[in-house]
This record gives sequence, structure tokens and C-alpha cells, in this order.
Amino acid sequence: MRCTASTKIKLLFLSLLLILIWKTSIFYCENQRPIHENVASIIIETSLSSTLLYSTTRSSLSSSSLSSPSTSNPAYVLPSKISKFKIIHAAVVLSLSKQTSHIAEFHLLYESWRFLQIFAPLSEQVIVDLLVFCEMPSCYQLPLTCIPISYDHKLNSIPRCFYEKLEPRIVWNWKDYLYMTSIAFMLTPQYQRATQNYQWILRVDQDAVLSPALLMGLARKHPVKLLNMQFGGIGHGTEFTNNRLRIIAQKLGYKHVGIHNLCSTWLVNPQDSIRIANLTTHIGR
Repeated sequence: MRCTASTKIKLLFLSLLLILIWKTSIFYCENQRPIHENVASIIIETSLSSTLLYSTTRSSLSSSSLSSPSTSNPAYVLPSKISKFKIIHAAVVLSLSKQTSHIAEFHLLYESWRFLQIFAPLSEQVIVDLLVFCEMPSCYQLPLTCIPISYDHKLNSIPRCFYEKLEPRIVWNWKDYLYMTSIAFMLTPQYQRATQNYQWILRVDQDAVLSPALLMGLARKHPVKLLNMQFGGIGHGTEFTNNRLRIIAQKLGYKHVGIHNLCSTWLVNPQDSIRIANLTTHIGR
């Protein structure tokens, strides 16, 4: 019996998830302490395609890479109680196409999002919602716990998954370059209303995997300083493309600051996510 490509992808993702759970269990057993006391040493890649993290503010840009902190350092000891006044609300946002492989990848992202919720009390201080803008009919293939944004979307003390149907006009407008739909959805009124009250937006692709390091970073317990804007990065360019980008920036009247190899993962505030999406789609046209 031959397996289809989608079946192979699902089996691969299931294997990765089992390995993740197995490694965490071993770590817990070896240390013989509550799992939330050891969360600081668990660093997993935040994206299957990202190995570096580029950080930037509006006034300056700098690059940095993630490294694992030591739990022996008092700076990384997690509090046993979380004040209700210190709760941080973040939203992981993405668009989901109707391709079978993309839907399969999203289910791994969804499971990694659920995995974050076991890291109490940190997961009680940082509430991470999942917002999916799905191209029909992929909305019907989401987990049953995902509910429409219009149904009951408001900040809550429990992380929740929401979805919104992606407007067909967005897919049509970018039919010649469908990758841009993963950014254009951020310019819709539905997105702006849904994200306006969050403190942080993590924009990802459907093949991302979330890590407990996200909670540490947002709670400012990670050794890498949390800046106003941070982006994923990986070496995927060449000198030719780098030079060409400088030339294009000059032609369009933009200042190129010499940062290359950025990926599609953004960690920014809601207002900046809209500004970046607007600029990206403007240049993309």
C-alpha cells in the first residue's frame, strides 16, 4: 500500500510532536522538579525555517541569535504566583490556504500552541491566543475548539483559538503571487478589530512551531532582550539578490539599512503589524 504525500507529511509531523513530548518528559524526569521550574532551559526553534532572530527598533537594527539560559541563574527563576495586573496578551496570527499540505502543517502549529499552556504559572501570565484567517474551505478543517472571531472574541484569562474566513477578493487580488495573501489579510477591518487590544502580535506561516521561549520572551525572562520589533531570519539570499534589493530600494525612494535574510515571522505590536503589512503589499505591487 502506497502512502500519499499528505499522509507522509502528517506522519512526519506526528513523529516530530511525539519526539517533542518525549524529550520534555525525559527532561522533567531527570531534574525531578515541577516542569514550570525548568521551562527556562527548554529552547525550541520558533519556526521550522528559522535559525536566527533579527531584532530591530524604529531607530536602529541589530541581529542576535537565541541561546539557552541557565536555570541556576536567579534571573530566570519563575514566580510561583502571577499578579492579575501583570497579564500579557499576545496573538499568534496567520492566514491558511486551502492546500491539503498547509492544513496538515497548521495542525502541528496548533498542537505546539496547546503545548504552551502546560507551562504554568508562566502561561497564566502570558495569554497567547491563536487567530487564523482561513481560505475556504480550510475553515471547516480546523480543530473544533477554534471558534469564529465574530462569535465571542475578547481578551480572556484562557488562551483560545479563533478563525475568520479570508475574503475571496484578497486571494483574487494576489492570484499571480499567492504568498502575499499571508500578509494582505492584515489590512482587513476584521484583522484590525480583532487585534487592537493585544500587546503583541506574532505573525507566522502555517509551518511554524511555537516554543515555550515565546512565553519567556514576552514575560521578559529570556536572556535575549525583547525589542519593539523582532523578525525571524535565515540565510536564503545571495550577493546578487542583496545588491538588487539595494538598487530597488533606491529606485523606490527607500533607505536600505543593510539587513538581509529576514523571514516571515514578525513579533510586533498590532499597529506596527498593520504598517509593515501595508508597506510590504505596496512594494509588492
